[in-house]
Amino acid sequence: MNNKEKIFHVSIDLFSKYGYDGVSIRQIAGEVGIKESSIYNHYSNKQEILTTILNYYVEEMVSDEIPLDQASLNMDRGFDFFYQAGCDAFLSKLEEEEMMKITRLLFIESYHNDEVRDFLKKSIIEAPIEGWIVLFDMMKAKNLIKSDCDTRQLSESFFYYGMFLLYEHFFLNYPEDDGKFLEDFMRKTQSHARMIFDSVKIGGIE
Repeated sequence: MNNKEKIFHVSIDLFSKYGYDGVSIRQIAGEVGIKESSIYNHYSNKQEILTTILNYYVEEMVSDEIPLDQASLNMDRGFDFFYQAGCDAFLSKLEEEEMMKITRLLFIESYHNDEVRDFLKKSIIEAPIEGWIVLFDMMKAKNLIKSDCDTRQLSESFFYYGMFLLYEHFFLNYPEDDGKFLEDFMRKTQSHARMIFDSVKIGGIE
């Protein structure tokens, strides 16, 4: 790794442990093994480091998403196909230690950091919900789900439970349940999603 990459990775580790405000440029430089002034050869300030981390996170999270044009072609494969694909892509990212550290950083910093809070709201919550709305609208148009269901409410019902589990992990149980969190997350969200989907599907459609 070059120094810019080292600064990036060290910053993720330190921010996730001590919080953004609890880490100084001097501390980052010390962990990297360079002079404090050398940081500014790569990043203009600590804020730019944080912004780079946030952009990296969302790029990684959406890299394996199913394009909506492909979704329309796979509609006959049923709900489980889409939900499993989404879960597999999401969990494959969280299995990476660094992505888990950034996720923790997002939840902790959203309480008092405006940039992180806006990022969490727009990129991690609103954007996925909008994607689910498009998918459920397609299902409604093909008579796979009830025509009178509110697809926004349906999408929010799907998504918010997973967000609650992340909140529970990082705020209430961290790090005690680290060893079993991802397994429990998959099991609980799948069960919840199936229950919600069964309430709106048209009989016989899986």
